[in-house]
Amino acid sequence: MTHAQSNATGRRRDCAASWRAKKLFDAPLFAVSRKELLKAARDAVRALELDRSERQLIECLAVCFGEQQLASGLLCWPSNAQIEKKTGMSERTIRRAIVRLRDHGLIVMRDSANGKRFPISNAKGEIVDARGFDMTPLHARATEFAERARALDIEDRVRRQLRDALTVSRNALLDLCAEDPSGVYAEILARAKGVARPLRDAAPDEWAAAIEAYEALVEEAREVRYRNDPPAEAPGSAGHSGRHSEQNAKPSIEDCNPARDTSPAPSQEPHDSGNDAFRKKRIGDVRRNERMLEAVDRAIPKDLALWLAACPELSEWGTITAIEPAAALGAHLIRACGLARRAFDAAATRLGVLNAGLLALFVVQRHADGERRGGTPIRSPGGLFVMLAREIERGRHPLEKELIAMRRRRGRNLR
Repeated sequence: MTHAQSNATGRRRDCAASWRAKKLFDAPLFAVSRKELLKAARDAVRALELDRSERQLIECLAVCFGEQQLASGLLCWPSNAQIEKKTGMSERTIRRAIVRLRDHGLIVMRDSANGKRFPISNAKGEIVDARGFDMTPLHARATEFAERARALDIEDRVRRQLRDALTVSRNALLDLCAEDPSGVYAEILARAKGVARPLRDAAPDEWAAAIEAYEALVEEAREVRYRNDPPAEAPGSAGHSGRHSEQNAKPSIEDCNPARDTSPAPSQEPHDSGNDAFRKKRIGDVRRNERMLEAVDRAIPKDLALWLAACPELSEWGTITAIEPAAALGAHLIRACGLARRAFDAAATRLGVLNAGLLALFVVQRHADGERRGGTPIRSPGGLFVMLAREIERGRHPLEKELIAMRRRRGRNLR
């Protein structure tokens, strides 16, 4: 077996990115939180355009980071089996994603001789070193990734604005040339078809050139359309009797002085204007939303003891003393299972951030139970989350009974 191969003893192919990362980046001299590392991972996904498996793996490693301040680096040591349970990826996909992240210079492998990953403790039980993934390069390049992600967001925003401007110009040209019985706009439309529409990820200069070409065609079409039309005369001008053309002999002071106005005032009858109808509808919508949120709060219990007893996944991430950190952990874990950010944001908008996080924690625990021996595997945790959010919003799926059943199963297994 050659040195470029990987065998059961943990020998891995060396690469330039890993060597440079070891040379350039040292362990930070200050504590790094899991939140900072997770943000750096998401910025790296955006800046380097990582694929789905790489995104799930780097976010899973950031979530698994225990915030230990070790001299060797920012280490975490999840096994491939744990990563497979948390992300739903196959072991082969995980191995390939590890190699690609290492080639990108985001992680450094610190495996043991047999390829295992584990912490190393001293006589007092304190973790002093580990064998696993070193994410010091990811943290060291966090500023670079953040600036690149911000620049990409600005480019996308500018590109969307240019795309909208191009659509407006194109629609204006089509509206001007819609009625063309004599065929005077045929040549303009033929030239419009010759304007190349930029691709979705084209440079802003290409979008600006296309907009300029359409604007020139729109101006030409307007010139053709309005060239022979006579200018419309304003009402009340010479030759036309307008509303204000006749002389008013009544002194203007009498119109503005209510004391001299002896004509009876018109009767004011109560009526329901359009604003009143809109206001009533909006008040009804607000009250309906409030009733819906109250029903959602009843469907998702906030008893921390019940969640701790029903969801052993919480015990793997340290001591949880409040329901809010448990919900935040559920939101992070459901992202590692492959749920898109917009899907969780939509559920948080409808159900509330706390309820959406607790529902995500419930789905993560269901997914973990399905991966164990004798469990029912869940093929798509994200799909289950979206379905449960929709059912809870409609008041059809309270979670308290299922949590009690999960707690009962935990107690039976412990006995």
